[in-house]
Amino acid sequence: MTVPTLVAHCRDDAMVPFEAGRALARAIPGARFLALEGRNHILLEGDGAWRRFVETMRVFLDA
Repeated sequence: MTVPTLVAHCRDDAMVPFEAGRALARAIPGARFLALEGRNHILLEGDGAWRRFVETMRVFLDA
């Protein structure tokens, strides 16, 4: 069984290395990886990457 999966990760995340997010996406069959520009571990509405995240998430959920 597979479940549609989108893994989003900020490049300069101070808590979890960027490569860990990429590895997680590679470990999930069929997962998509979304690289975001930013430093926060938890994406906030005011972050520069917020708009890209929301737009990508909407497309992902519509599929």
